[in-house]
Amino acid sequence: MLLFLSPEWLEAVGRNYSSDPNNQNKAFKGLSLVLTFRVLADPGFGLEKDVYHSIHWIDGVRQRDSGLLSKADAERKSDFILAASPGTWKKVIRKETGFVSAVMTGKVKVEKGAGPEIMALASKSPVVVDNFNKVDTEWPDEMTPQRLREYQAKVAEFRQRLRV
Repeated sequence: MLLFLSPEWLEAVGRNYSSDPNNQNKAFKGLSLVLTFRVLADPGFGLEKDVYHSIHWIDGVRQRDSGLLSKADAERKSDFILAASPGTWKKVIRKETGFVSAVMTGKVKVEKGAGPEIMALASKSPVVVDNFNKVDTEWPDEMTPQRLREYQAKVAEFRQRLRV
C-alpha cells in the first residue's frame, strides 16, 4: 500500500499509464500538455500546505518530469491546474464521484486553463482516473493518529528534499 501523494504513489500511477500501450497509442495520442492537480491543504488529511502534482504528455507519451512540483513551477509550466480538497480527489479516484460531475458542481475547480477546454478532455478522464485507482492507496483520513503523524513527517521530508 502506497501513501497518498508520495513520490512512490505518483511513480506507480505513471507505471500504470506506461504499462498500457493504448494510453499513448490511442487514448492520448496527439495530446501534448501539462495537467496539474492541486490538492488543497487539509490538516485532517495530514496536509498543512497545498500539494501540486502533474502529468506531462508529449504526443500521448507521459514524460519523466511528471510528478510533484512547486506552486511556482505549476503556475509556470501547466496548461491546466485543477484544484480540489483531498477528500474530493479521493472520491474521484475511488470512482465514488465522477470527474465531470465534480467539475460541473464546482468540487473540482479549474484554476488555470479554460473550462470548455478541460471539458473537451473529459472523455479521457476515465483513463486518468483508472491509473490512479489501480494504485493500492493508504489514505491519511483512514490512518490512526500515530500513522497520520508518520505520514505528516514523510510529507515534510519529501517536500523538503524535492523542494515542493
